[in-house]
Amino acid sequence: MFGDQQSQKKFLDQLPVAVCVCDRQGQVTEFNRQAAELWGQEPEAGARFCGAARLYDLRGRLVEPDLSPVACVLRFATAQRNVELVIERPDGGRVTVLSNTAPQFSVDGGLLGAMEVFHDITERRWSEEARRVSERLCTSARVASQVTEQLRKPLHSVTSLLDILRQDGNLSAEARTCMELIEQELLCFDQLSREMVHLSTAA
Repeated sequence: MFGDQQSQKKFLDQLPVAVCVCDRQGQVTEFNRQAAELWGQEPEAGARFCGAARLYDLRGRLVEPDLSPVACVLRFATAQRNVELVIERPDGGRVTVLSNTAPQFSVDGGLLGAMEVFHDITERRWSEEARRVSERLCTSARVASQVTEQLRKPLHSVTSLLDILRQDGNLSAEARTCMELIEQELLCFDQLSREMVHLSTAA
């Protein structure tokens, strides 16, 4: 690519991104230090398409080697751009990367192999997920506040009615038992209302 093998390695290691180069058969021929750090290892001799222990898509599904971006590029000689993948390292750790893979051609147009560039976007993904969680919490808080407001008036009315009935000396024992049950339910509603108010103010 860029002169002798030592010069190629030095050039690749100076790049600010992880790079992997494969030949026409998909065998890894070159990679830089950044790629090995992302993979958590240096690829074994004869490794094909990638040096990662495993690749997953964003839905958590395993990406088989012959369906990886490099394999697709070698099959169709067409670039694969902005593919988000999850790399699993040998120790089980995972990083999210943005993969861009391009075919490499000879001067006469023959396909020589493919080059894949990885950008580690793990922190960006964490930030996006944190933002989504925050938005869901805010939505829940708004709903909790609305429900609490809607419950306040009918609960107050029922409490006032119970106060009036409690002063009625002509109520039967059965009616008073029902009142006690209603009061117990009101206590549960009151506790629920307090918790929803706490949720709406905590978010």
